Amino acid sequence: MKICRLELERPDEGKMKRLTILLSFLVTVALAATQLAAAASPTTAKPNIVFLLADDLGWKDVGYAGSTFYRTPNIDRLAREGMRFSQAYSAACVCSPSRGAIYSGKNPARTALTTVWGTGEGPDERLFERSKEEGGINQYLEARHRHALPKSETTFAQVLAEAGYATGFFGKWHCGEFAGYQPTDRGFQHGQGYRLPEAGGTTRGHWGRSYTAGTLANLPDLKPGDYLADVLTDATIRFIHTNKSRPFLVVLSHYLVHNPVQPKPELVASYANARKADQNNPEYAAMVESLDQSVGRIMRTLEQEGLVENTMIVFTSDNGGLTIKNTSNFPLMGGKSFPFEAGMRVPLVMRWPAVVKPGTSCEQRVIGMDFYPTFLAAAGLPLMPQQHTDGVSLMPVLSGSGRLPERPLVFHFPHYTHATGPNSVLVEHDWKLIRFYNDEAGRFLLYHLAEDPFEQHDLSATMPDKARALDERLTQLLAEMKAQMPRQNPAFDPKTKRLMNRRFTLDLATKEREAHAARIKAAGPKQPPETKAGSPP
Repeated sequence: MKICRLELERPDEGKMKRLTILLSFLVTVALAATQLAAAASPTTAKPNIVFLLADDLGWKDVGYAGSTFYRTPNIDRLAREGMRFSQAYSAACVCSPSRGAIYSGKNPARTALTTVWGTGEGPDERLFERSKEEGGINQYLEARHRHALPKSETTFAQVLAEAGYATGFFGKWHCGEFAGYQPTDRGFQHGQGYRLPEAGGTTRGHWGRSYTAGTLANLPDLKPGDYLADVLTDATIRFIHTNKSRPFLVVLSHYLVHNPVQPKPELVASYANARKADQNNPEYAAMVESLDQSVGRIMRTLEQEGLVENTMIVFTSDNGGLTIKNTSNFPLMGGKSFPFEAGMRVPLVMRWPAVVKPGTSCEQRVIGMDFYPTFLAAAGLPLMPQQHTDGVSLMPVLSGSGRLPERPLVFHFPHYTHATGPNSVLVEHDWKLIRFYNDEAGRFLLYHLAEDPFEQHDLSATMPDKARALDERLTQLLAEMKAQMPRQNPAFDPKTKRLMNRRFTLDLATKEREAHAARIKAAGPKQPPETKAGSPP
C-alpha cells in the first residue's frame, strides 16, 4: 500500500496579509452594492404608488403642521405612520407649472409651462405671447409661455406603464386640456374627471352642477348633487379594487380646496363654535375636512385589500394656500402666487411601511420634481436624468440610508397675478434672493432663511455683494435652462404710480401677515408661538 503524504508549505505572511486586505475590500464593495440596491428598490415586489394631490392647500392647512382650526385626522395619521417633510416646495407658486414639473421632473423654466390661463387654452404647445399686463403701466410684459406640457416630455406615468404598472388618473390635470395633451395621452391608461376644453379651463365649482354635462372626462353619470371630491374618490377606489393583483400607479388629483369655496353644508355648521384665530373660515375648513375624508377612504381601501405594506402613499399640494380670505400661512410670508415662502411651501407626507420608518421627518429642502426619480427608484427602474433633470430621488431619506445632495432651487415666474409682477427666485445654501423685473433700482429682496425663516429682514441693502453674486448665479441657472424671460414693454409709462414691483408685492404680503398676526392676538394666548418654518408649530 502506498501512503501519500501531503506536505504543506508554511504560508508566506506577506501574501496572507495582502489576501486578507483584498478579501476585506471585496466584502466591503459587496456590502455597499447591496445597500445601494436596497436603497434603489428595497422590496422584491414593485410597490403600488398612490399620489394624492390637493389644489391650493397651504403649508399649515393640516393638523400635523400646526393648524388648530382645520380637522385632518386622516392626513395626521398618515404623517404619524410615515415621513413628514417640513421643507417641501412646489415648483411654482401657481398650479399648472407646478403640476407640469411633477409629471415631467423638469423645472417649469425648462419647459416654458410657467403660468396658468383660465381661458384660451391650447390647442397645442406653442409659445404664447399673451400678457396680462399690456396697458402700458409696467416696464415688462410677461414672458412667452406654453399652455401645455410638451409632447417631447416623457411623464413618469409613461415609464411606469411600460414597466407593467396599471396607471390611472382621476381629477384635475391642467397640463393641457386638448386632445394629445390629456392624461390618457401621457401614460395614464385610465382617466376620469379631468377638464375637457369645453369646461373652460378653470375650476368652476365642486358640485356636479358646476359643470355642463360632458365637460369632465368620462363621468357620464355625474349628477348635479354629486360632490366632485366624492365622485373622484369613488372612481379611485374602483381602480384600486380592479388592479389590486398587479402593481399600480394611481393619481387622485383633487379640485379641493381651490376657489370657489363650495363646501358640504352639513360640515360647515360644526365649525360655528370652533375657536378661530388666523385660520377662521368655516366654509374653507369644511372643504379641507372633505379632502381629509377622501384620504381616509383611500387608506381604508388599502387596508381592506391588504395592500398597505408595499404601497407608497404620497400626499401633497400643488402650491401654497390662498390668502387672505381662504386661509392663513402665518408665520410664513405670502401665499399662492407670491414669491415668498408660503407661495411654494406645501405639506408633504410619504408613507410606505415596507421602507419608511413611522413617525420620521426630513428637514432637507425637497421639491415637486423629486417625485419622478423617486418613483422610478422605488420601482427598481433605471433613472432617467436626461428627463427628470431637476429632481433627485428621495429614496436615501425614505430608507434612512443617507441624505440628499445640496442643490439650488429656482422658481421662475415671469408673469402677473393679483399679488406680484414678473419675478425669479433662487434658494441656495439657506440664502434666498427674489428678483423683481419691474424695478430699475432696488429690485432685490435678500434673506437668510436659516436665521430669518419668515422673511422679515431684507439684507439686500446691507449685503449688496451677496445680492449681486446670487443674482449672477440666478442668471446663469436660468440661461442653462433656456428660460423665457419677461419682455420690455414698449408702452411703459414711467409716470405711473402703481407698478407691480418689489414694493407692491412686499407691502401686500406684509399687510396680510400683519392681519393674520392681529387675528392671533385677538384670539388669545392659546395659539402656538412662532417657530422656525422648518419645524412646524
